[in-house]
Amino acid sequence: MTVRGTRRWSGPAAALVLAAAVAAGPGAPAALAQNEPVYPVYDGFTVTEDGLYVVAFAYFSHNFEPVTVPPGPRNRFEPDAADRGQATTFLPGHHRFQCVMVFGPDFAGGLRWTLDHAGVTTGTSEDMLQYNWELEERSMGRLMRDVDPAEAPRGVCLNRSPTVRFLGLRNGPGGAPPEVSAAVGEELKLFGSVRDEGLPRDGALVSRWRMLSGSGAVTFSAPDEPRTLASFDAPGRYELELWAGDGELEGSNRVAVTVEPAP
Repeated sequence: MTVRGTRRWSGPAAALVLAAAVAAGPGAPAALAQNEPVYPVYDGFTVTEDGLYVVAFAYFSHNFEPVTVPPGPRNRFEPDAADRGQATTFLPGHHRFQCVMVFGPDFAGGLRWTLDHAGVTTGTSEDMLQYNWELEERSMGRLMRDVDPAEAPRGVCLNRSPTVRFLGLRNGPGGAPPEVSAAVGEELKLFGSVRDEGLPRDGALVSRWRMLSGSGAVTFSAPDEPRTLASFDAPGRYELELWAGDGELEGSNRVAVTVEPAP
């Protein structure tokens, strides 16, 4: 039968990336696990036709495991040391567009994200509105996803829906789901990935697999994990969906599978 399930992570800034997106390996040195700096990064900005500024921040963590930096003196925006709803859990590696904010036409820049972890204080540039920081066209889709500048609250990090994708696969023309193949009795490896910026902070990031259509039944080895094995009991064409939600918003992606008879 088709199996569906949900796993929940709770607490401040629930796990931002589920199993498929964990960057650390099991052999990471314990001494370096959580004792390296976390660097906030300024992604850039754009200006809408109405003169609204949309700015984005990222971060880079040298740690092998997620680390938490609570809002306050160690995780703040200057010059007013404000809590702007920014992320408090930081995953290994470089993560772009983790805080997208909208400001009015009178915004003059000068906003600086400061992080203090492992005894090292790091911060972004205050020179925000120089022409070389204006985002190029190919980045605009990632910047403006789920953002309506006219309706968005001003000066706070916006919650956006989780990003769901399949590693190594691309959608076809017109957004058609990627195509993969399998055989009855074999296990198909599905390398899903779910990413989220950790908002809302008290939310819980969850994911699940389900079958949308097919000529038989699908069994998932881990229906609540982005990475799973799928097995099929009959040949034919199937469409599967990986769904994710953060407690407020949700995202999904589909994959089409052609299943051949057992060899």
